[in-house]
Amino acid sequence: MSAQEQHALDSLYEIDNVLTVDIVMPRADWDAVRTEEPAGGRCNFDWTGRSRFTWRKATSVEISGTKFPARTSFAEVGIKKKSFCGSFSNDKPCLHLDFGKFRDANKPLIANLIGSRYLTLDNSVQDSTFVRQPLGYKLLELAGLPHSRCNFARVRVNGILIGQGTAAPAPGVFVNAEPVMPRYLERNFGNVKGNLYELEHNDDFVDGRFDFIGVEDLSKFDDKADLRFAIDHIAAYGLAGAAEVFDLDQFIKLYAMEFFLKHWDGYSGNTNNTYAYNDVDAVTSPGAGDVKFKLIPWGVDQTLQPARHFAVRTSGLLAKLVRNDGSRGVQLSDQIRTYRDTVFGRKTQQEVLTPLFERMGAVLTGLGVPDVPAQLITVRKQLRLATSAGYLCAGLPGPDGAYVREDATNECLHASTEPIPAVPGTPPNFEVVHRPRPGAVEDSDLWSFGALGAGTSVTSKATGRFLHASAMTSPQGHQLLYTCAASNSDHADEFSVTNIDPVGDDSSFSGYFTLSSIRTGQGAVFGTDPTQDGSPRVYQGAAPSKLYFT
Repeated sequence: MSAQEQHALDSLYEIDNVLTVDIVMPRADWDAVRTEEPAGGRCNFDWTGRSRFTWRKATSVEISGTKFPARTSFAEVGIKKKSFCGSFSNDKPCLHLDFGKFRDANKPLIANLIGSRYLTLDNSVQDSTFVRQPLGYKLLELAGLPHSRCNFARVRVNGILIGQGTAAPAPGVFVNAEPVMPRYLERNFGNVKGNLYELEHNDDFVDGRFDFIGVEDLSKFDDKADLRFAIDHIAAYGLAGAAEVFDLDQFIKLYAMEFFLKHWDGYSGNTNNTYAYNDVDAVTSPGAGDVKFKLIPWGVDQTLQPARHFAVRTSGLLAKLVRNDGSRGVQLSDQIRTYRDTVFGRKTQQEVLTPLFERMGAVLTGLGVPDVPAQLITVRKQLRLATSAGYLCAGLPGPDGAYVREDATNECLHASTEPIPAVPGTPPNFEVVHRPRPGAVEDSDLWSFGALGAGTSVTSKATGRFLHASAMTSPQGHQLLYTCAASNSDHADEFSVTNIDPVGDDSSFSGYFTLSSIRTGQGAVFGTDPTQDGSPRVYQGAAPSKLYFT
């Protein structure tokens, strides 16, 4: 691995290093790039040719960063359009740049400057927030999976921001995502001698899609012999065969992350936006010992969308095989649980992701992207819901506890020390209220769940006291919830956690749930009934609050 080149790329893709790309080329040539239609047509996933777009020559390309690199200009740079379906645009096209395509003398110069001769600039027309790609790749990095370095760029052609004067959002603002090229493979795998394939929609490791799966130019061989072997081996031996030609442990990690990212347009959900890399030194006549594919996630611009669900999807063959196998299915659940507690855990959210959002927000505001604060709030809520979906999918909060929060206010269930109105002859019991989540973690806001009778117990981490569905009512006529020592007569300490939308689907989750009493059938409501101290009660009602875990 070239440490110097990797260090340069780290600097290039630093999240608050805005890259400026100034392209100069004849207007007619730029219009040819901008308006070119893909070979085979738009959204044609049965194309068997190689490149869908034509490389053209820019007169010059000047690059500079707010931090790195220093302003430098290169002559005769290759440029071509990118994207033939969802992010296709003639006003603000996605672009590939190859600084060495037409001029060999550029190759060492650009490599010494930024570490690579390639740039990939995404228009983000499918993500108005602009943050889903840098965020998604950061999360994949935290999960120990292959990932692109990623930040933002301002791009002009002949002095005009790309998209200026059109309906294109945020003219000139692009996501600068590291392409899957030699330095990417070197960093993520430590090996650049394997074969690389791109899977587009409908492509899978089955005979009927072999001809459509494209082999990338950097592959050692282009006859797809290793891919052919893998497809035939799975067809013959099923999951056992897949385990011999794929790194299934790595795939299960990716599968779990596609769940958390709502990556419906990835491999498991749509057999799309995926590369397969045979992470060996490729040979001419491969056998089982020469084939060990690993999947590379790509195209994460449509992740964490509010209208989508967190789902264990099975469109991809490998996903089906894992999901339908008992032991591998358990491994997937364990991996979801692990990522829930680490990548999507409170510590990571506070120490890694919150600062990342602050840095991205500052950059995007400076670039003139509209509605940045509101956009980021939407995405951050999806991260909280990802944690919640992890609990609903792979096991409710255990001894470490979790927040139980209400959707509209984001306030949390709190075990107060305020006694409920006294009942003669009974031990003191304590009000359950809701409040904004404090900046520091307090155990009185955390709740543990455990199997109990026909449902689950809900226990305060601070006191060990149980949530109890009482027959007592507030002055406003609502049946109380309070904490007490274990007192499960008539199932009063038993509750049900019910997934909201979709109901009854054990593989798909909104991240939201209701908490209802087994005893009364009523749900927890974050209401306005005041306690004697004036705190807003959580009580029982027929219209339960929409809750989530964090």
